Amino acid sequence: MKNYGWSLDALYKGYDDPIFLEDIEKLKNWKCTLSDVCQKLQKETKEIKLHEGLALLEEIREYTYRLKMYTQLRLSVDSNDEQNNVWSYTVNNLIADISYYESMVWNILLDIEDLESLIETDAKARDYRFLLHEKIQKRKYDLNEQQEQILSMLYPTGIKAFSDMYYALTGNAKANFRGEVLPLTKVKNMCHDTCKEVRKDAFLAELKAYEAIAEPLSFAISAIKSQQLKEARLRGYKDPLEKMLIESRMRKNTLDVMMKSIEAYLPMFRTYLKKKASLLGYAQGLPWYEIYATLGECGFHFSIEECNAYILKHFKPVSEHLYQMVKRAFEEDWIDYPTRKGKQPGAFCENLGWIKESRMITNYNYTLSDIVTVAHELGHAFHGMMIENQPILNREYCMPLAETASTFNENIIYNALAADMNAKDRLLVLDTQLSALCQNILDIYARFQFEKAVFEHVEKGFLNASQLCELMKEALLKSFGDGLDPKYLHPYRWITKVHYYLPDIAYYNFPYTFGALFSRGLYAKYQAEGSTFIPKYEALLQTTTTNTVEDVARIAGIDITTDTFWKQSLQSIVDQMQEFLKLIEKE
Repeated sequence: MKNYGWSLDALYKGYDDPIFLEDIEKLKNWKCTLSDVCQKLQKETKEIKLHEGLALLEEIREYTYRLKMYTQLRLSVDSNDEQNNVWSYTVNNLIADISYYESMVWNILLDIEDLESLIETDAKARDYRFLLHEKIQKRKYDLNEQQEQILSMLYPTGIKAFSDMYYALTGNAKANFRGEVLPLTKVKNMCHDTCKEVRKDAFLAELKAYEAIAEPLSFAISAIKSQQLKEARLRGYKDPLEKMLIESRMRKNTLDVMMKSIEAYLPMFRTYLKKKASLLGYAQGLPWYEIYATLGECGFHFSIEECNAYILKHFKPVSEHLYQMVKRAFEEDWIDYPTRKGKQPGAFCENLGWIKESRMITNYNYTLSDIVTVAHELGHAFHGMMIENQPILNREYCMPLAETASTFNENIIYNALAADMNAKDRLLVLDTQLSALCQNILDIYARFQFEKAVFEHVEKGFLNASQLCELMKEALLKSFGDGLDPKYLHPYRWITKVHYYLPDIAYYNFPYTFGALFSRGLYAKYQAEGSTFIPKYEALLQTTTTNTVEDVARIAGIDITTDTFWKQSLQSIVDQMQEFLKLIEKE
């Protein structure tokens, strides 16, 4: 009987594979020799520096990435295996040591005299024109060596320590659920329970649990956001948002237009939420503990074989390239499906460019959401296929574009499911999709407004837990409005979202809204243009690693710097909401 686990043999045959052990030795040798290599490179002519430096960076990237991926993938499906833990630790430590010399090589390259003109005349440099120009531009935000050293020295005991404190407090937190003391994580997961009373009691227990850790975490978030603000300005950024926009390869105007478009459509989203609240028996809007609630359970039960057949059936008319890749993924065991002890929760995809394959995990449970998840992860794999012919240093796309292909695939499957089902199940499919979209748009809009407010306040001083709760409630009401019951808001969302406590990145969330709406707009163009749009879509994916988001969009004939595109995407969601409400009236 097929176990539906993945095969990693195309990477290595095991930890005792001679090729794996040879590659490990290569990393160990680099740790000892790269200092001398860098010193020698420093003395070469600018042309040799450029060619040998880029070649070395390519080689480092290839070997570190494939070893990291292999050990990480094995660990992700069996964290209880001692070998997986030992090898993952070993590889990560070796990579950490080598990363210092990787940075040194980049500095040697960026110090080359007349590098800008060399980029235009040298064939090797032209392959990395976008990356090199980006590195040159970002370099102006570097501090001097002494300042960077000071920040590096303070990092473990400063901003990183507050981040670690967050994980320690939330990871060990307990909640009293109906007289039973349970891990907070278990109680939080009850938000998806089929029983309304369980969802409510779990929500109240969750809020009570946060009270015990709110004050120390107010120190954590205040310290993290204060340091992020100060460091951003020290480096020459206007604020942490500008830093994130540069990392996202996005103009401020694009973000502003997207956010203003969302604001214009908030009343329509609230109308949908109020109607849904009414259907669930609530007169004052949805209480927060019902935010994930659906109107019922879809009766569909997809075996893994049925899931795969369904995806293939509906991908084939869209793109032959997508279809053939997915067929290969199923036939060659790229996906690890079952839930098992020691396996990482959730789902992810890793693109393995050096073998032109991907590997994905799901925790398959035969539900409607599971088939959507498989399609989603296959979208990431397809995106990886579209960029696999790029030079190895050109295979990283920015966060706003990371969910483009995955969400496009979701739209294919959601629309197929809705078309194939009876009226009752179609209603549930629409409800599931719209609930997810509300999270991607309304919840993330609220998180953005909250984080913006926090940065404004920490500039003036410390924020205590009570103040943070008030800012969060204000942000939720600004976004959801009367779609939520004001008596049952979630004032501790600033604790539930780990993104606020990431030491190295602020404004983590808006790229998800961008991705959801951008992909939605692309799918609408596909619906309008049919198969003639697919070559443009594939060309767009191919360029996602070497262009700004604005330039990527232009390839598909889209201008994301004006509100037309964003409002069209939002209107397509509102149209679905109206369809949902019509179906409700017929029931």
